[in-house]
Amino acid sequence: MAEDMRRPLLRRAAGAAIVLAAIVTAWVLLQGPTPTKPPSQPPTATVQVAPIRRASVIKRLVAYGRVVPAPWAVHSLVEPFEVSITRVFVNRGQSVGRGATLLQVRPGPSARLALLQAQDDYRLAKIALRDEKMRLRLKLATRTGLLRARKTFDAARLTLQIFQAEGLHRRMIVTAPVGGVVSRIGVEEGSTVSPGQALVALIAGNRLEVRLGVEPEDVPNIRVGERVRLSSFEGVAGQRTHGLVSVISRVMDPATHMINVFVTLPRSNSYLLGEYVEGRFTAASPPGLVVPRSAVLPSGHHFVLYTVVHAQAVRHRVALGPHNGYVAQVVAPHLRPGMPVVVLGNYELTPGMHVRIAK
Repeated sequence: MAEDMRRPLLRRAAGAAIVLAAIVTAWVLLQGPTPTKPPSQPPTATVQVAPIRRASVIKRLVAYGRVVPAPWAVHSLVEPFEVSITRVFVNRGQSVGRGATLLQVRPGPSARLALLQAQDDYRLAKIALRDEKMRLRLKLATRTGLLRARKTFDAARLTLQIFQAEGLHRRMIVTAPVGGVVSRIGVEEGSTVSPGQALVALIAGNRLEVRLGVEPEDVPNIRVGERVRLSSFEGVAGQRTHGLVSVISRVMDPATHMINVFVTLPRSNSYLLGEYVEGRFTAASPPGLVVPRSAVLPSGHHFVLYTVVHAQAVRHRVALGPHNGYVAQVVAPHLRPGMPVVVLGNYELTPGMHVRIAK
């Protein structure tokens, strides 16, 4: 009887299994075939490129400086002996003509003492020569002694004549040897000046120039004879003119850590000595490999750029040369003119990455 009770249970279980299988089969048929995952594609970047060119980089340089006297036009007036200043007739910055009276001086204490010594030496040498001549007539001396006395007398006479010609025996007037501007007065009334010390400095013909301070890295782009536009910060309503580069210093100024560039001013100018001036250069570098400035990327302590070879990005480490806001010169061993360099989209590139060049 127990067996008869199990048979209905088995039939029910078999029917449920058949129904479940039918449901699963229907669901699978409704879902369709299981899609297969497509193979992964390498990342591709869309970039813009420009060809590498061989050209110069044009830079607009701005430098600042002052108006100074031209070195070849400066005349320093000195006296070969000590003098005392009795009168000063000019002021610094004053224009004077040739022969104008600048100072009145007289011999200083040491110079007057030297003059007295020269006069005494001359007097004694003259007496000694006369006595030697008398002794020779009396046959008490030799001709050699007479020649020695004459030599001493000639030397003493020449020294006294030089002192007298220099004016050590009187007051003297110091005059301007050339027409120009008084740039410096190194003495005051009543002072005593040593031999060779500058009394007055003149700038002949008002010959001035501009000394500009230039950054050391910009110096290779400047040439002697280059035209410079000058603008004054002071003086006659910010006057403007043009000058020519005359000298480029090869020594760094210890005060400013800049390189001094001297610019010659035209004769017809109204600049004042010591006036502050701005100079603007248009400098061209030597020819080299030039790329757009956006192609060069900073990478740590150096710079890199990317070129495109067979639709792949190639990374180059470069040295950055002269540059402005638009282009830059680069140096790298494998770069050549005409190679396509990436100028847009290069920030997302990695070496070997596939690229697509936008038209």
